[in-house]
This record gives sequence, structure tokens and C-alpha cells, in this order.
Amino acid sequence: MKNKILISIIVIVLFVLTILTSSFVLLTNIQHINDTKEELKNFNSIIFQLKSIDKEKLDNIKINGISVRLTFINTNGDVLYDTEENNLTNNINTKEIQEALETGNGYAIRYNESTNTNLIYYATKIDDTIIRSSVPVNMIKMFQSENIKYYVCILIGVIISSIALSLKLVKMIIQPVKDLESITGKMAGGDYRIRVNVNTNDELGNLGNSFNNMANQLQMKINELVEKQTKIESILRSMESGVIAVDNNDVIISINPYAEKIFGIKKNIIGENLIDYITDYDINNFLKEEEIDKEIKILHPIERNLKIKKAIIVNGIEKIGKVITIQDITDLKKFELMRTQFVANVSHELKTPLTSIKGFAETLRDVEQDPTRGKFLDIINKEAERLTRLINDILVLSHIESHLVSQSDEFLPGVIIEDVINMIKKIAYNKEIKLEFEDHNQEFILGDKDKFFQLVLNLIENGIKYSESGACVKVLSYDKCGYYYLEVSDNGIGIPEEDLPRIFERFYRVDKSRKQGGTGLGLAIVKHIVKTFNGDINVESELGEGTTFKVEIKYL
Repeated sequence: MKNKILISIIVIVLFVLTILTSSFVLLTNIQHINDTKEELKNFNSIIFQLKSIDKEKLDNIKINGISVRLTFINTNGDVLYDTEENNLTNNINTKEIQEALETGNGYAIRYNESTNTNLIYYATKIDDTIIRSSVPVNMIKMFQSENIKYYVCILIGVIISSIALSLKLVKMIIQPVKDLESITGKMAGGDYRIRVNVNTNDELGNLGNSFNNMANQLQMKINELVEKQTKIESILRSMESGVIAVDNNDVIISINPYAEKIFGIKKNIIGENLIDYITDYDINNFLKEEEIDKEIKILHPIERNLKIKKAIIVNGIEKIGKVITIQDITDLKKFELMRTQFVANVSHELKTPLTSIKGFAETLRDVEQDPTRGKFLDIINKEAERLTRLINDILVLSHIESHLVSQSDEFLPGVIIEDVINMIKKIAYNKEIKLEFEDHNQEFILGDKDKFFQLVLNLIENGIKYSESGACVKVLSYDKCGYYYLEVSDNGIGIPEEDLPRIFERFYRVDKSRKQGGTGLGLAIVKHIVKTFNGDINVESELGEGTTFKVEIKYL
């Protein structure tokens, strides 16, 4: 940079000297020409006044030591007399003659081939005669041989002075820049406390102040980032869930110790490809799929049940990677299985004595005794039936939650729905409720027919149970866009909006429905049956207007 500034200054100085010298020579030449024109004009006037002068003496007339060529020309352009040539051609078309004829005076500068020089011509019209005088024009040259030594001396002096001044200027500019460069290098090495010494108030001083301000802000931001990074690393290390961050090419950006423990990783794999260290087929497929969460069972390094979720990492609008969270739900699965098995065992053990109670109650009803005893026996029988229904529902739910292998058949849903309606229409008739069924589906679905029967039965029973006399329960079966849909609608009491999110929970009953004597398991059973068909169920309801359950099952 120093050499560039030095060379630039010298080049500029030489350029300025050249321009100034050229301009001086140009102006001098112009002034010389103007002076010569004025002298020739005066000379023409003097010649006119000296009419009696001998023309032979005109040959010796000089201006500044240069012989003057004098020519007399008539208004037709014919040469009457010329001090240097005879038999000259007509000059009517020359510039100076034309101007003299028009304005009385004219001049021109042109090259004369006979003398091999540039001549300046000045013509003056006096009466019917044009007096034209001319002299050679000696243009001032920029470099004349006798002045070369002076030019060289001046040039050397200017260059030496320019170099001396330039070196001082360069030092003033370069030294603060070098200091700034040195400090920048130290900051790049990690020393964020160093600052620039500012000694001037010029642009370099402003640059130093700006740099110091930038360094302060940078140090503050780095401290914040280090603090945040430390907190994040501490949180990740203490988490009881695995966290892995990868870029768009599945190269690992970050991984916490819990994730390393789950997958048996015992070295630093930051910067490595995740697939090289996690070889589970289901996990690798999950990384490529659009699904955002999934339960996966792995066998290496030990058998575990994992719940995996992933989220996209976005920088502005650009996707730069994804973060994966892994939760070990092995113990949770074991407890769930134990709970399900416990409920099944307890329900099975309770069923036998309840059956005995119901049998004795029915026997006692046939004995002719006090009417009060009959009333109590009716209550015993009713409660026994309710407990039986409850236990049956618990067993059904336990059976579904245990994921036991069930029968899968292809069947028409409409046939099953008609069987349910035929079975339950007596109950609807007794309650004066109208049943309507529309079947617009001709496609088969795959699954357990008995479970589908129970699903339809529970939904229609709910519609009847929570509808008043004279109401209508509508069942609609149809297919659309590769999905099978079942809708069961009623115009009964409806469900409050605040209860809608919880109606599929086990043993949850809406306040308004408790008097109906339900077990609170019907919709939980429906929800689990729908899952076995890999489907979904939604509910829409308005209090006092009715309820619609909509089941969606994808065709296989």
C-alpha cells in the first residue's frame, strides 16, 4: 500500500507538471500569434500611409528580425505586386482576402509548401487595393534543446521533493492503518480487550473510534453468546431426553450425552454423518419422512422403546437443518402393559361373583315374600347389570389396548351397520326415536368386523341414549377421495364446548349425561377401535342442538 500511494503521488505530480507546461506553451503561442497579427495590421496601415515608398525597398522590411512578405492585390484577387514571387495565381478564394473584402480586415494561418513553413497572413482593404503581409510563425516548443538541462534539473527537484513529502504523508496514513491491522490480528486471536490508541480527530481518528466501538459491541455480543451457549450446553447435558441437531445433509451439529447413551456412542461425532452411527432402519426412514413424531423400538445397543420427534431449524426463511428429540418410554410401556393386564385380571376375577349375585337376585324374585324385598331385589339386579356392563367395557378396552392380534377381513361397512340397526331398532322404537340410514359406499374396508360392529353400536346407542323422545338419529356411510366416512348424527341434548376435548377419555362423563347411567368407557372404546383401523374420529356438537360423530378410515 505504501508503494502504491508513493507511485500515485509521483504520477499525479508529473501529470500536473505536464499539463501546466503544455498549457503555458499553448497560451504563449496564442499570445505570440495575436501579437504578430497586431504588428502585421499596423504594418499594413504604415505601408498605406507611405504611398511614395519605393517598392524595391519593401524587400528589406522586417519584423522582429523576420522578413515580411508583402503582397498587393486588387479586389478581383489578382496579385499586383509580391515581394517574394512573380506570376502568382489569383487569391480571391483565400480566407484572409474574403474576410478583407467583407469586413476590411482578415487573417489566416496556413502552411506554405514553397517555404515549407507555417505563415500568418493579414490582409487590409484600403480603397480598391488589398495590402496583405505575412511572416513565418515560429511556434514555441515545449522542449527546446538549449532548455533541456533546465527541464531535467527542475524535474529531478520536483521528484525528490514529491518523494520526501509523499513519504511523510504515507507514514501519517499508513502507521495508524498498520496499528489497526496489528490490533485486528490480536482480536482475531482471541484478545477482545485490546483497543486502538486514537491521537487525531481526522478520518483516521474516526476510524479508530469506530473500531473501538465495534470491538466493545463485539466483546459484549461474544460474552452473551458464550453465556447462552454455556446455558444451552448445561441444559442439554442435564436433560433426561436425547437431543440431536443435524444440517440438511444429516451431518451432526450437536448431540447431548443422553442421546449418546441411548445409541451407545462413546466418542465425539460432531461433524460426522448421523446415519453412520445410528443404523436403525426405522429411525433412518423417519429422518427422511414428513412425519414429525413416531414411536420406534430399537434393538441396539439394548432393546428400547423410543418416542422420537423432529422439528425444522430455520434461519430466516432458509431451512438449515433439523433437531431431533428422543424420549425413552421403555419403562412407560412396561407400566402401561402392567396396568392393562391388572385391569383385565381384576375385571375377570370380579365377573364371577357378580354373576352369582345376579343369579341369586333373580331366584329371590320368584319367591312370594314381602313386596319390599322385591323392590330391593330389583335394585340389586339393576346394579349387578350395571356392574356387569362396566366390567365388560373394561375387558373390551383392555383387550384393545393390549394390541392383541385381531382378525382382519375385507367387509362392506353398510352390511355391519344394517345388522346394528336391526338389533337396536327395538330400543329406538320404545323411546320413540327414528333411525335413518343412508349408504353411499360400495368399497370394502380391512379390519375386525366385530370391532367395527361394536364401534357402530356404541355410537348409535349414544345417539339414542342422549336424545329425547321424538328425536331422529341419522347414520350416513360414504366414501370420498380414498377415505371411508361414517357419520352418526342426533338432535339430542348435545355436549358443552368445554367438554368436547375430553369426551374420549376413560370414565369421563358429561354432567348432563350422568343420569343416563353410562359407564364412561363407550367413547374410549370407540376411539381405540378407530385407531385399530388406522383412522380418526372427530365430533361436532352444540348444546341443545345435537351431536355428530365422524369416523374417517383410509382404504388400504
